[in-house]
Amino acid sequence: MSSSEDPRPLHRRAGRTVLRGLRPLALPFLNRLQSRMRGVVDESASARDLSERLERIEAHLREERVAREAAAQDLSGRLERVEAQLRADSGLVAGLAGAVSAEQAGLLVRLERMQIVLDALRLDGAEGLERLDGALRAAADGLGGRADALVVQLGERTDMVARLVGERADALTGLVGGRTEALLGRLALPLGEDVLVRMPEGYLLVPAEDVALIAAMLESGGRLEPGTVAVIQGLLREGDVVLDVGANLGLTVLPAARSVGATGRVIAVEPASRIAGLLRRSLAMNGLDGRVELHRCAAGAEAGRAVLNMGPISGHSSLLGLPGAERTEEVEVRPLDALVAPGTRVRLAKVDVEGYEAEAWRGMRRIVAENPGLVLLVEFGPEHLRRAGTTPAAWMALFTEAGFRAFEVDEADGVLRPVRPLEALGEVHSVNLVMLREAPDLYPGLRFA
Repeated sequence: MSSSEDPRPLHRRAGRTVLRGLRPLALPFLNRLQSRMRGVVDESASARDLSERLERIEAHLREERVAREAAAQDLSGRLERVEAQLRADSGLVAGLAGAVSAEQAGLLVRLERMQIVLDALRLDGAEGLERLDGALRAAADGLGGRADALVVQLGERTDMVARLVGERADALTGLVGGRTEALLGRLALPLGEDVLVRMPEGYLLVPAEDVALIAAMLESGGRLEPGTVAVIQGLLREGDVVLDVGANLGLTVLPAARSVGATGRVIAVEPASRIAGLLRRSLAMNGLDGRVELHRCAAGAEAGRAVLNMGPISGHSSLLGLPGAERTEEVEVRPLDALVAPGTRVRLAKVDVEGYEAEAWRGMRRIVAENPGLVLLVEFGPEHLRRAGTTPAAWMALFTEAGFRAFEVDEADGVLRPVRPLEALGEVHSVNLVMLREAPDLYPGLRFA
């Protein structure tokens, strides 16, 4: 489109033409103006930032002034309290100084009076002292003669007393020497419902009503079955594991626990609640509860419940019928295989369950199979077997068929003797038997006849 055809008014077209002509000339001026405007804007922003900073500084100074004024007031208060305390202390010191001065004056007066008295004594006592000295010399001469006579008499009496003491000492030594150990071993201390009895390995708590047991322990010095204990001590070594079934009050538990040491373990089984409670306390009292694992249950072929018959003697309780039983107690029954972890090397199993040996034996088949060197210590009692409805031959076959050979324990010295024939064995009241599957010469700690 040509200029003659431009629809815009003439004055607008003329103005645009002039601007296009002036733009090259005005551009430097416009650039400088823009640069100055930017500078003014930047200076304005800097001024605002500076103003804000100054305001923050003034606020901080005001806070600091307030804090310093508070600190000054607090310090002023403290100084006033210190000055008051100093004034009070000054008054106290002044009072003490006055009291000390008065006391010093009083002491000086007393010293002067004492000096006067001493001077008087020096003047008046010279003659009296001379008379006293003469009397003392005369008395000393008289005492010298009497002292010589007393020395002679004392020497004679000393010799006589020495002879009498020597004779009496010899007599007392002969009388007491032979019974000292026995008297020491008979130590017993009543503790209300219980009696604390001393035995060679420590102390046991015994029911006070079990008079027969207490009398037997006192008479034997705490060692009811010395031969059996000798076997236990000769067999066991540090670190061994022992199974004590029918642990009762601990007559064999304590010797076994002492023998296996801190690295060994005794697994004790006792069903009677009263007896198990006393045993637990005895173990704690002797410091052996860490090496004895006590289970309050009876040993049987299977897990279950049973009635425990208890008589007047603690060690005669039985799961079988018991003539003269005074009371009963329902107890838990567990197989011994459930109490001993698989793979445990058991050195000795002591079983004293008053005729219930067959049931206990059936519950420990795994233990017997895993321990070819296992030693059994079992009580044999014909009366128990009659109550159990079995015979000595059937009872003995339980062990011999598993490869065990029986030896009788001589309770006098602990020597092991070959078991007598069954006919003769059935006539005994009770005897402890040691059962071995290995040759006797593999047990150097045991003595064989």
